[in-house]
Amino acid sequence: MIDQIGTYSLSLAILTAGIGLLATIMAYRFESQRALGWARVWLLGNALLITAACGVLMTAIMQNDFANVYVASYSEIALPWGYKIASFWAGQAGSLLLWAWLLVAMTAVLIWQQRKLQGKEVAATLAIMAFVNSFFAAILLFAANPFTTQAIVPADGHGLNPMLQDPGMIAHPPTMFVGYAGFTIPFAMLIGALAAGRRDDLWIANTRRWLLFSWLFLTIGILLGAQWAYIELGWGGYWAWDPVENASLLPWLTGTALLHSIMVQQARHTFRFWNACLIAITFLRCIFGTYLTRSGVIQSVHTFPESSIGQFFLGFLAVCIIITVVMIIWRRDHLKAQQPLTGLCNREGALLLTNVLLLIITGATLVGTIYPLISDLFTGKTISVGPPFYNKVILPMALLLLTLMAIGPALQYGVSDARRVAKKLRLPVAIAVIALILALILGLREPWSMACVTISALAIANVFNDLITVWFRNIRASNGNAFAVLFRQFDDNHRRYGGQFVHLGMILIMIGVAGSSLFNEKTTAQLKRGEQTTFAGYTMLLQDLHEVRNANFTAVQAIVKLTNPDGSVRTLRPEVRFYDKSEQPNTHVALKSNLKRDLYVTLAGWEQDGDLVALQAIINPLVVWIWIGGIAMTLGALFSMLPKLLAHRTQDVPQTGSTVPLVTDA
Repeated sequence: MIDQIGTYSLSLAILTAGIGLLATIMAYRFESQRALGWARVWLLGNALLITAACGVLMTAIMQNDFANVYVASYSEIALPWGYKIASFWAGQAGSLLLWAWLLVAMTAVLIWQQRKLQGKEVAATLAIMAFVNSFFAAILLFAANPFTTQAIVPADGHGLNPMLQDPGMIAHPPTMFVGYAGFTIPFAMLIGALAAGRRDDLWIANTRRWLLFSWLFLTIGILLGAQWAYIELGWGGYWAWDPVENASLLPWLTGTALLHSIMVQQARHTFRFWNACLIAITFLRCIFGTYLTRSGVIQSVHTFPESSIGQFFLGFLAVCIIITVVMIIWRRDHLKAQQPLTGLCNREGALLLTNVLLLIITGATLVGTIYPLISDLFTGKTISVGPPFYNKVILPMALLLLTLMAIGPALQYGVSDARRVAKKLRLPVAIAVIALILALILGLREPWSMACVTISALAIANVFNDLITVWFRNIRASNGNAFAVLFRQFDDNHRRYGGQFVHLGMILIMIGVAGSSLFNEKTTAQLKRGEQTTFAGYTMLLQDLHEVRNANFTAVQAIVKLTNPDGSVRTLRPEVRFYDKSEQPNTHVALKSNLKRDLYVTLAGWEQDGDLVALQAIINPLVVWIWIGGIAMTLGALFSMLPKLLAHRTQDVPQTGSTVPLVTDA
């Protein structure tokens, strides 16, 4: 009975979304406020129905309703409740239902934001949302229904894939889907602005908020996925340029380019055509990535089994491309820049070069991802490209991109003066040179690592040089309390300093990636009980090997006494888990982490009696800085989204006779 409620909810969701779409078309065609009002009502009804469907599926999971095929496929009685929640999005149907729910929830938020607005732009924007919502409701009902039942009810379910039984998988997919769903809103706003024939740039401000929100969650999702791979897969890495990883990276790269170029559009009223294309491409990349991962055309440990769902997404992608091309060509005159580019030695020039590099990186990643399809089409053989290709092609451009990011604080909009920029960079460049010399003295000789040291020092020095220079200038201008001036400086420049904090986070990630990629060490030791081995200053003593029983798995666990280089002692417990519902063993890593390096220990094998045990140990320098950098990027993006706290209290920073304003965002 409960599954029938879910199916009825999806059926009615198609109906309400379809009626909402027709109402938005009528509202656009006849500029009818009444039709627009009804469109909002039907779309809110659509949101309630998809929410009801989600509630039905979650109830079935929590009640162990194994008459439901989806529940029986991804859950079991003994599964801990946290992983029961994760089983909601573990499969095709559940993950699509989550995506659909996020879409309708964001549609409801958009309706609330625009509740007082009327006209063609609002109608066209909601029409796109209604169209997308209709597609997801239809694909759920006809191609991936999570409410299919079976006549013979099993006593227990098949359980969740062992690799997914990790805390990271509770948070990783939802954050990714928030990012994917969020990029739909800017696309809808773009089509709305084009359909209404807008020539101004006012609409881009609200679009930027949605872009930043979506980019933030996609960033968090990618980092959580990297950490999951690092902890759960047992190979010592966090990014393998897997097609599914690349599918999430593609919209992140174009979204990053878009966030930079939108600043130029708002400040200089240029890059309009460029930004319109980037908004559309970012949304289309989300759909294309979904096609790759759900069609079975690309092989990966992360992809879903081959199904017809991919063909639905391919058709949906084609329709969205047609809509985009038609609208941009139709309104191309409205997308002309109001001001020409004045040079490359200014902020808009640097942002243009940044966009070009990001798009080149995107193109290289896309080619590498779909190369198996290309090779199969032209040669009949499926040939994949691995990390060496990406490292050779993308690494140099990534370093150049980070260099542009490092000099960014020294640039201004509209002013193209190479000598002025060189003057502002003198101190940061001097600090970068000193850092490089110190690295050479300490024995660093690897070219890529030396480049990372130089770029990192330049970026950090330039950010703080800009911050302190502006701070002193504002103190002189306002003649106020230094700390109050600094607080006001941050409060008036959320975008500027939030962005710089994001950039510092990227630098920290670069440091972590360089350290762990260039200087990692690995060893495998075979030990008997009571024997020890020494590796990279650590001493590992095998004390025991035994079995541990948990709710839904049995683990073979090694007890390892670890003596650190400083003499301190701790116990590590690497293990291999054998889940009741799976024949696939799962490695569980023992990790000892600090700011300098990670010691990553896995149980590589053992004899049946446990007298001889193989332990694999990996030293990954500076990995923790990847996660710290991710936190910094998150905080920086959140700071950029905050409203000004002192907008109505300018008297908090006293000004004695001076009328020179504090330095704010350009």
